[in-house]
Amino acid sequence: MNIYYEKGKMMMNMTEEYNRLIGKRVKMQRISAKVSQTELAKELGVTQTHLSNIENGRAGLTIPNLIKLHQILECPISSFFVDIEGEKEADNSSDITLENVMELARLLKKARA
Repeated sequence: MNIYYEKGKMMMNMTEEYNRLIGKRVKMQRISAKVSQTELAKELGVTQTHLSNIENGRAGLTIPNLIKLHQILECPISSFFVDIEGEKEADNSSDITLENVMELARLLKKARA
């Protein structure tokens, strides 16, 4: 029982860390596109507060919203997953596809069960 709790706790910490890192990347892409939080939230169909929570890692990004962000900001989906300090440039030959994102979502769903 204690091991399960620890695994659950570890999974929660990993999810929070992913939310934080992806949120930073969302914010970077939004700023690069010179779009305000208010404008992006409206186009995305969420409140400005919810978008702020995504950008600050307090809320997760759903796959449908990830796809919308990719379309609105006109950036590759992989840009939300590349190095946030910009030390490494994304290589288009290893671009993350929608299929990769869907597979990741399936794996995360299995891990929660």
